Amino acid sequence: MDLKQLRYFVSVAERLSFTEAAAEHFVAQSAISKQISNLEELIGVQLFIRNRRTVQLTKAGAQLLKDAKGVIEHYEEAISNARLRGSDLSGSIKIGYLGLEKLFLPRLINQFTKKYRDVNIELIQYTRDTLNASLKLGDIDIGFTLSLSIDKFPEITSRKISNIPFTVVMNSEHPLANHRKISITSIATEPVIVINPEVSPDGFKHISELFIKHDISPNIIQECSHFETVLLMVEAGIGISILPVAMVNPPPTLRFIELEENIEEIDFIIAWNKNNLNPLISLFTKEFESFIDTHEDGLIFKTKKSTP
Repeated sequence: MDLKQLRYFVSVAERLSFTEAAAEHFVAQSAISKQISNLEELIGVQLFIRNRRTVQLTKAGAQLLKDAKGVIEHYEEAISNARLRGSDLSGSIKIGYLGLEKLFLPRLINQFTKKYRDVNIELIQYTRDTLNASLKLGDIDIGFTLSLSIDKFPEITSRKISNIPFTVVMNSEHPLANHRKISITSIATEPVIVINPEVSPDGFKHISELFIKHDISPNIIQECSHFETVLLMVEAGIGISILPVAMVNPPPTLRFIELEENIEEIDFIIAWNKNNLNPLISLFTKEFESFIDTHEDGLIFKTKKSTP
């Protein structure tokens, strides 16, 4: 048994398709079939039930899938650790965030630091505009941010993680809190808490245009510098807000409700300065891609996952 056989097996088992597995590994389907047959002969059990139309895992196959993925993961980690020690790769990486990533960022960093124990990570919270500026100046290496105005910084490279819908955020005891969807007109007179336009002019403009489009003058009672502050005030029942976020596991005191009106979604992205020569940037972004592939439930946003 070798790793190639295990990789082929995992591909077939996850896709339940020899054709798709062959395409993934850029080999002929017959090569995949031969390796799986050799693996079954070596182990002495049938791993798949095959017919002309479908492929199904046997109980033995399902168990091997679980174990094989662990073997491959440990192998890759061992190689990564050896390369890290051999190249004496160490240093630090500064990561900027907005404050909305708390459900996944600790898990991601934990996964990264287990593999790269000699790398120090520094976390710095920003507003969106100051985060983008810090990326441009090289004050931070990686940023988790929103796509608004990112195109104003040609030196910043970004990768879309997911779409983020704008939702109405309110206290769970609000009279409208049990609605699945609400109209912008139904909150026309509600006290509204927003992000300070000096902190996020594009975000403020986005929300203002929604009200203007429906001939509504919003009752803005407070402008805040951070998303977290807005959420705290909403949770306290001081007002409502419209934010580009829908939490996966919101506290029981908050409700995130879809708007009936169509409003342009924005993107949640991971970004870095292409002129930043810190070698750890590439290492971290690759680790992040691996993380979101296996921890989709860990993202803070209920979103539609981006497609290539």
